[in-house]
Amino acid sequence: MLFRSASQAVGAAIKGYDDAGIVSTVKHFPGHGTATTDSHDTLPVVDSTLEEMREHDLPPFESAIKHHAPAVMMSHLDLTSIAPDVPASMAPEVYSLLRDDLGFEGVTITDSLGMGAVAGRPTPALQALEAGADLLLMPVDNAATHQVIVDALRSGEVSRERVEDAASRVVALQMWQARLAARRPVPSDVVEKAQAASADLLSAAY
Repeated sequence: MLFRSASQAVGAAIKGYDDAGIVSTVKHFPGHGTATTDSHDTLPVVDSTLEEMREHDLPPFESAIKHHAPAVMMSHLDLTSIAPDVPASMAPEVYSLLRDDLGFEGVTITDSLGMGAVAGRPTPALQALEAGADLLLMPVDNAATHQVIVDALRSGEVSRERVEDAASRVVALQMWQARLAARRPVPSDVVEKAQAASADLLSAAY
C-alpha cells in the first residue's frame, strides 16, 4: 500500500532533517490524496468519512507524530464529514483531530493564506489563529493581517491565552532548531554538495 510506504518515508525524512539541524514540516493535514481540485484555485471538497481518512490519509501523519515531527501544515480542504464548508486550516475540529486524537504537540502552520481556497473569506488569518493555528503562512497583506490580529486581541475577540500558546510553541521550536543547528555546523563545501545533489536528482528524474 502506498500509504504504508509514505509512512515509512516520513519517519526517515524527519530523522534526516533532524540530524541536519533543519526544521521539517509534514503536510498537508489531513491529506490531499482524494482531492480532485487545486486549492491554489478553489476550496477542494473531500467527502471521505473519518474512518476512510484514518485508513488511508492519516497513517503518514501518525508516523510523523511518532517520530516527533516539529511542525504540521494544515490543508485548505472542505472536509464534509468533520467541518463542512470550512477550510480545514480554519476548523477547530481538524486541529482537535490532530492534537487531541493523534497527540501532536508541535507547531501547526496554515497553508498559504493567499491561495484561492481561502480568498474572499473575511479575516482568514484570524479565523485560522482562533481555530488553532500557531503560524500564519503568507497572508495577502502582512501589515493589515498583523493589525487585524492586534485589534482582535485588544477587543477580546481572540484570547491572549490562544495567542500566547501559539507564540510559545513557535519560540520553543526556534530554540530547539538553534540547539540542533549549533551541533551541525554548515560545511565549507555546502554549495558544491548542494549542486551535486541537485544534479543527481535531475539525472534520476529524467
